[in-house]
Amino acid sequence: MEFIKRILKWFLTGEAKPRIQDPETVRKMYNKARWQGVTAMIIGYGMYYVVRMTLGIVKKPMIDEAGFTATQLGSIGAAMLIAIAFGKCFNGFIADRCNVKKIVPLGLLGAAIVNIILGFTPYFWVFAFLWFLNGWFQSMGSAPCIVSLTQWFSKREVATQYGVFSIAHYIGEGATFVGTALLVVYFGWKSAFLIPGLVCLFLSFAMYKFMYDRPQAYGLPSANEFKGEVEEVAKEKSKSTKEAQLEVIKNPYIWLIALSATFMGIARYSMNSWGVLFLQEYKAYSLVAAGSVMAVTPLMGGVGSFLSGFISDKIFKSNHALTTIVFGLVMLAGIVGLCKVPPGNQLLDTIAVGVFGFGLGVILCFIGGMLAVDLCSQKAAGAAMGTVGLLAYGGAAAQDFVNGFLMDAAKTVVNGKVVYNFDNIMMFWMGSVALMVLLIVPTLWAKKKQKVISTDDISSAQ
Repeated sequence: MEFIKRILKWFLTGEAKPRIQDPETVRKMYNKARWQGVTAMIIGYGMYYVVRMTLGIVKKPMIDEAGFTATQLGSIGAAMLIAIAFGKCFNGFIADRCNVKKIVPLGLLGAAIVNIILGFTPYFWVFAFLWFLNGWFQSMGSAPCIVSLTQWFSKREVATQYGVFSIAHYIGEGATFVGTALLVVYFGWKSAFLIPGLVCLFLSFAMYKFMYDRPQAYGLPSANEFKGEVEEVAKEKSKSTKEAQLEVIKNPYIWLIALSATFMGIARYSMNSWGVLFLQEYKAYSLVAAGSVMAVTPLMGGVGSFLSGFISDKIFKSNHALTTIVFGLVMLAGIVGLCKVPPGNQLLDTIAVGVFGFGLGVILCFIGGMLAVDLCSQKAAGAAMGTVGLLAYGGAAAQDFVNGFLMDAAKTVVNGKVVYNFDNIMMFWMGSVALMVLLIVPTLWAKKKQKVISTDDISSAQ
């Protein structure tokens, strides 16, 4: 029992050190920690995705060469996403109290080890268990990274920095769609697990070296205090971490955002996990061609995420909910285009995938975190991310079951060859995006209501 307590204590954030008084020293330390921390998280979290998305690339060779069925692959994929859903909620809540410098690299290390083992595993149940374990390690990335951003950047800076950080998973997705596909072609499907796992093994130690605990653990002021945001400092001092987390749970708008994230998770992971197979089976692409087309999603998504803060602040006057609705419709247009363009039109498919990816890149920053984080105290950023993540990855897990079932249910054998009908699957994808957009509409009024409540809280605290 004492051993467990020591382990748990090791994860806790460090105690606040005596405040450094020299402004120039504070400025230099802040700039160094911000630059190194964000860079480490972008590269490291990008690699999280490389060892997360492999299954979406190797589905066809696993079916053709290893004898897996689409339903089995759907179950394996869902096992990971279920683990991420519950793990992300758990890790989000504890990240508000822990040293994220220790959580995030450990998650990448665990995922790397699991992927290396998977490079030698051809058995369904072993594979499913290990992929579930990989999902738990994966859940140690996103929410703690966002907690780190809210610790080192003020309330007014977080949206922009979140957009910059969000390019991480698009870098990972792009590397997976192209790099992993090439590994499969030249070295076989097992290499897609083994080689990225070895790379991530070394990167996890680099993340630990360059990430940081909260500013106070180094004798620095909070990010809001550092940037002179007096009102936000007052809000943070008016409540404890426990009170801030309870507010997240009680906020109906955060649950609406989380429900919308469920359908975003369905659409996003349907494309990530089944998009390559869809292009191979429905539109007769080769693996490399299908991977190249799908690689446009993370490319345009990265552009969308990078510009999301600027677009919302400059074009939509910081109305994040309206930004989300508009680019949700852009995302819908892209997925409708991909589904309705007849086979044999690679250019149009690529454009449709690009439109979908750009829309997803913008709204992922908001539905995926910022809409919820913006409505809560910075002390509960991890709790907000965990709540949204629970439902988002619940939807992501559900899509693997549903897509796998729909694919097997609609297959026929023509001249000895298995042929799949994607009509119901395409309706499932398009309908999910439409529901995602509709559920965001009520949050147009959430920020206005929150301002009234926040003013009352500060007044009562004074």
